[in-house]
Order: sequence, then C-alpha cells, then structure tokens
Amino acid sequence: MSFETQAPHWEWYYIAIYFFIGGVSAGAYFIGSLLELLGSDKHRQISRTAYYLAFPLICITPVLLIADLGRPERFWHLFFYTKEGIPYMNFTSPLSVGTWALLVFGGMSLLSFLNNLIIDGRLKSPALEGLFRHVPHKVYAVIGSFFGFFVAGYTGVLLNITARPLWASTDPLIGSLFIASAASTGAAAIALVMAWQKISLRDAIKEVEVFDRVAMFFELALIAAMIVVAGRYSAPLLKGLYGLIFWGGTVVIGILLPLGLNWYGRRPGAVGVSLTALAAVLVLFGGAMLRIAIVQAGQLQ
Repeated sequence: MSFETQAPHWEWYYIAIYFFIGGVSAGAYFIGSLLELLGSDKHRQISRTAYYLAFPLICITPVLLIADLGRPERFWHLFFYTKEGIPYMNFTSPLSVGTWALLVFGGMSLLSFLNNLIIDGRLKSPALEGLFRHVPHKVYAVIGSFFGFFVAGYTGVLLNITARPLWASTDPLIGSLFIASAASTGAAAIALVMAWQKISLRDAIKEVEVFDRVAMFFELALIAAMIVVAGRYSAPLLKGLYGLIFWGGTVVIGILLPLGLNWYGRRPGAVGVSLTALAAVLVLFGGAMLRIAIVQAGQLQ
C-alpha cells in the first residue's frame, strides 16, 4: 500500500500536543489491559487507574485535530473522501486510517471506562451491567490495546512518510520512538495519579516503574539510532531552539533525570512517593518536548 502525502505545516500546540496526549492515553490503556490479562488481583488498582486515564485523555485529541484543520465543519473528511459526490473510505491516506483507529480506540476505552464506573459503584445502569456481563472485558481490552498503540505509532509513521528530510530519512524509527515514548509516558501518568491519590506505590506499582525504565532505555536507543540514520538532516535537532528542547527537555529532563531518580528511589530510606511523582512529571514533560522538537524541527527543512 502506498500512501499519498503532502508536506504539512503543523502548529506544535495542536499536532505535537495531539501526538503527546494520544500517546499517553494509548500507553496507559496498554499497561492497564496487559496487567488485567496477565496480572493478578494486586494489579487491579493499576488497571483501574489506567482505564480512568485513557478515555478522558483520548477525548481531548479530536478537539486538537479539528482545531488544526482551520475549518471544523470539514472534520468528516478525515473519515471519508468524496469522488464524484460519493463518499468513500480512503485507506491510502495515513491521516484517514489513523482517524478511524482513533475512533475504535476511543470506543474501546469508553467501554473500559464505563465498566470501571459500574464495578466501583459510581454508575448504576442495568442495561450496561447486562452488556458487561455478556461481553468479557478482556475482549475489548485486547482490541483497545491494539488500536491504542496503532494510534501512538501511526503518528510517527505519518511523519516518516511525509516529504521532509528529517522525517523521511528516519523511516521507521520515529514511529517506533513514539511507541516507546507512549509506553513510558503512559506508565508515568499512572504513577502520578496513584501518587496524588496516596496509593501505596511500593506494593501496587513496582511493575509499572520497571516497565517505565525499560521503555526509557528503548527511547534512548531509538534516539541514538535516529540521529545516526538521519545524518546531516538531524541538524535541526542538534542546535538552536529545537536542539535545546530535544536534548535538554527530552533526553536530560525527560529520560536521564527520571532514570536517576528511579535508581535513587530504590535506596533504603528514600521517599518513594515524592520521588515517583517527581520522576513521573519529568517523564511527561520530556514526552511532550520530544513531539514538539521532532514536529517543529522537521518543518524547518
């Protein structure tokens, strides 16, 4: 399948933030469903937190997409194209494919969100309770995880197949990097909420911290590979404002410092909750800076 693209002009406060929030939502949902499928009862609190995060976050992304269009009434063109007045689904358009994936993921995350509300006694609905009794939650958790990580990765693929040297020369590394970042920021969002709610982190979220560390190491490896593969086209990420955002905001503040805090937090006597919350905030900040730097630097060429 060949994709048709044009060189875009994207504003960071719409598209880069859309990439970021969509990634956090997808990463959190994946962690929640993974622990539900493979974990035990002690992981229920993590899955619960993940599902409560994923749906509200993914609801923000269509607003950003519509705002970037400039003409909100044309939003339906993200789903359908027209040929001789007849609408049709264009699967050669990565933006259209991604929008459909976003819709499916949003639907699955809504089901998980509602199921959580019913289990926690916050929503009383005999019809929904009957639905959830007949449709095992693990079914739509698996579907949602697949489409969630598709959403997280396709945003990077969308850049890779767009005619800008930095993006095109690093195919398919940006998609892989965005997936690793989604995993890391999703874990950070869960940790931050659990810290804010004063949930026992040592017992409930140890696996999430390990998951986050592994994801951050993958991020570092993919960043190094991207810079090497891009060669001279990586210049906008190596200097100037976007170089500062990329190296300072993403690599140092968003990855290296959280890894250091995570290591220090395992020492006897360390204040686990405070360090976990701080590291989570830094990871989320770094994830946003990663998207802003890559989206904006790629448009300079």
